[in-house]
Amino acid sequence: MSPSQINVDNLSNWTEEFKSDAKTQIGGSVLQHSNIDEVLINRDAEIANKHIFNHKIEIEGLPVMDQKASGRCWLFASTNLMRVTAMKKYNLKEIKLSPSYLFFYDKLERANYFLEQIIDTHKEPIDSRLVQYFLTNPVEDGGQFTMMAQIATKYGVVPDQVYPDSFNTTTSRIMNRLVNHRLRSYAMTLRNALDEGKDVMSLKNEMQKEIYRLLTMFLGNPPKPNEEFVWEFTDKDGKYESIKTTPLKYATEVLDFHAPEYVSLLNDPRNKYNKMVQVERLGNVAGGEPVAYLNLEIEKLSQAVVNRIKNNKPVFFGTDTPKFMDKSRGIMDINLWDYELLGYDVRTMSKKERVVFGDSLMTHAMLITAVHVDENGKPVRYRVENSWGTKSGQEGYYTMTQEYFEEYVYQVVIEKSEFAALNLDVSILEDKEPVVLPPYDPMGALAL
Repeated sequence: MSPSQINVDNLSNWTEEFKSDAKTQIGGSVLQHSNIDEVLINRDAEIANKHIFNHKIEIEGLPVMDQKASGRCWLFASTNLMRVTAMKKYNLKEIKLSPSYLFFYDKLERANYFLEQIIDTHKEPIDSRLVQYFLTNPVEDGGQFTMMAQIATKYGVVPDQVYPDSFNTTTSRIMNRLVNHRLRSYAMTLRNALDEGKDVMSLKNEMQKEIYRLLTMFLGNPPKPNEEFVWEFTDKDGKYESIKTTPLKYATEVLDFHAPEYVSLLNDPRNKYNKMVQVERLGNVAGGEPVAYLNLEIEKLSQAVVNRIKNNKPVFFGTDTPKFMDKSRGIMDINLWDYELLGYDVRTMSKKERVVFGDSLMTHAMLITAVHVDENGKPVRYRVENSWGTKSGQEGYYTMTQEYFEEYVYQVVIEKSEFAALNLDVSILEDKEPVVLPPYDPMGALAL
């Protein structure tokens, strides 16, 4: 079929037609002279989104954290999850863990992972979709819970006082640009050497050494996994305490974090439910566990959240944010703006269709710390702890509606011990024929 061009004569006809349409004229006046995010606010929806909840975890993490100009949300959501355990155990008013520590070792491991993928795919054409996927952004900031768990398991976790932010952890753009440039040049060198039949392992080791040097210059030298440090703190009663430990021991003994106990639940309506879904070649630690999810109906994810909150546990989740999010009011609600007043329908696609046609994917990770359920026990709204500082939302927190959850939440992380309450058996995780998605699939998106 030959291409059909826009008929210029139609423009005048369309203009005249729209001039006689009151809705278009009023809408044009609004859009051309006002902030649409304010003038279209649905007051009823705004009032309905109360920051009040009938089930809330006893201790919320303090202080509210701020990832600043970096894509570390997945690390903040993870450390915000972990710190609640330490606050309970040690009677703390607040505690800051170090996303920067995990950030450093994720960058180091991800550079190695990238180089390994370049070696493994060297026979693929350079312009293949797979090779171009890796070259697009070798060590971006975003990540997944599984990737955090790999780093925490290998390197441990430390409090912020041991490895605080540097400038480049809070503003990572320049560092990423330079490191990515170096890695792409390494990719060229490795592919050329492999084409010549050379052994590239010693060459790769020198490359990795240089990446480590660059990271230490940008971010500072972090403790090593078994290097001792002293954690000092004062509890709520003013009692001073110090604990000598290591990053690995801090993760397992202080924070009680054991990665194998956690499972990522997924809601991907394109694929079968009650099936494992893996994303091929997505990861950060070479030879580590694949990024994998258990794909379930969205109702199961909702129930999993309610169960954890009632059991006094916060919930790590991944969503498509900031769609339908008002940062000043602290509300995540599809109905918060009356786009219909402009003749614009925001509900022309289902969740499945938005994923298929590139209109939605998981972009951000946060924490749920409370839920409000109705008289039938069904969730109505959730309290969300973000990592954009206290000036975002209601002092760092948001209210998210159930409808928003159903349409834009993709991932919820729970523990294996919680499967029974969902009428699930942990044996389902041993799926011998998981759905395998390519790394550039929307479910392989990395939360920023």
